[in-house]
Amino acid sequence: MACIIITALFASGSVADTATDILGGDIGTYRVHANVNGAKVYFDEDYKGEIADGILDVPVYLTGTPYHSFSLEKEGYYPYSGPIQSVPAKGSIVHIYATMQALRVVEYGRLHLLVTPVLASVSIDGTPAGEVPETGVLIIRDIVPGTHYIHVAKPGYTPETITATVGKNEIMKVPVTLSPASSGPLTITSNPAGARIFLDGQDAGVTPLTIPDLALGIHTLVLKMDGYQDYTEQITVTSDGTTVSASLVPTPAQGGIRLSLSPLVFLGALFGAAILLWIRREGP
Repeated sequence: MACIIITALFASGSVADTATDILGGDIGTYRVHANVNGAKVYFDEDYKGEIADGILDVPVYLTGTPYHSFSLEKEGYYPYSGPIQSVPAKGSIVHIYATMQALRVVEYGRLHLLVTPVLASVSIDGTPAGEVPETGVLIIRDIVPGTHYIHVAKPGYTPETITATVGKNEIMKVPVTLSPASSGPLTITSNPAGARIFLDGQDAGVTPLTIPDLALGIHTLVLKMDGYQDYTEQITVTSDGTTVSASLVPTPAQGGIRLSLSPLVFLGALFGAAILLWIRREGP
């Protein structure tokens, strides 16, 4: 029996090792050795089979087009590839060795947010994570282990921000209940600016002004400014925010009426004097 020895070196740690005889046929064989069963083997991107019991035999015809590269793939492992630099002779085996490395496994956690009310908006670490469905449970998958900030908000309710520390492979249930809002923002502007603000009789500052947490409901707003008439309005503050834009009306000048009546009085006096003069002239 003839014994054929073929030796070739492969990149990335693969080696074509000693070949042994195989009787019959104008074919040779590549024997792929790998440390991962089930890994898919490709020659020049042509699928050849899967590793079983650590090996896969790939027969090749001597008259066929030579292969130039091989690769192995399996989920959970880095792909492995290398060149094919030897062609097996008739009835011989060329051994190829490959050692695959497992991917770094991140053991993600999962959050089950039990939220009241439904349809609230949720963000995780500042990134939108979705809206709570009608079921009241929002499931957030692939949470990197560690501490995270969960923000839940809905119009008409006081938003909540909580922290949750998720462990590896942990499914954490986090209940969140929002309370109906008891206050809302009020923004007041005036033209001209600088008017003194009185809310329910209390001095609140000057325009423009935003009061971030005024109690919800009806309030009496009065704006005062020298040279302008007082501005008064009943306002309703809501949790979504209320804005008041007031245009102040100048106060009429004190002498304006007298100036406008003085010509009439003067003319009346002249007319009366003329009548008296006429009566005197026509008298006996």
